[in-house]
Amino acid sequence: MITSEMQFGVHRLGGLAVVRPRGRLDLSSYAAFRDGLLKLAAEEPAAIIVCLSSELNVATHTMLAVFTTVWMRVSEWPGVPVVLVPETVQHHADMRRSGITQFVPAYASMRVAVESVRRPPAHRRDTVELPLDPTAPRLARRFVRATCRRWDVPLITGDAVLVASELTENAVRHAGSPSVLRLELRPFALAIALRDLDPRPPERPVPGHGVDIVDRVSRTWGWSPSFDGGKVVWAVLAVPRTE
Repeated sequence: MITSEMQFGVHRLGGLAVVRPRGRLDLSSYAAFRDGLLKLAAEEPAAIIVCLSSELNVATHTMLAVFTTVWMRVSEWPGVPVVLVPETVQHHADMRRSGITQFVPAYASMRVAVESVRRPPAHRRDTVELPLDPTAPRLARRFVRATCRRWDVPLITGDAVLVASELTENAVRHAGSPSVLRLELRPFALAIALRDLDPRPPERPVPGHGVDIVDRVSRTWGWSPSFDGGKVVWAVLAVPRTE
């Protein structure tokens, strides 16, 4: 992938995405590089491992804040771990000065990084493909009810059904494409994401409809472009603790 003044290749290692940036990371390339990593995260790899080699020239250590920004953006959704492997003395020094390792883990080698992110995740996920058809919201509601029942989260089922239904209705009416609905249960949170083929942002909130309802019942929500030219609209609901 090419960004302003930078390139980065993505190597797939099992379900992992290994990124090797090449070029100069500075103010002119910062935003494009950040957005490239966010698009990669939207593809939902098991983790993103970024190798900082001698091919990457960092203008100043403050530019490494790009990884903190990406980590913060993906922590709620899609929850993809982002880790770094600094391969030069200069990158080690820049990371220490920037303080980004308070948030983004760094490992001494690729082997250690891969071992760390391949530990079994503490969450469950399931997906369903939905057609471009008026029946899609009903199919989404049925899928969410069945999945919440299987995962034993009855206290949040109503909100989850509502959010999934509104996101699917938007995809049918405005995106004009089939979609893929994904549920992911994490400790004390349920993530709901709908991928469609329309790159345009979600329609502006209309009181009492669509993403306005999603905004009201969700802890947080947002959208991300995807590499296939479409987008993913997502929401995270708090799962109440049970004694």
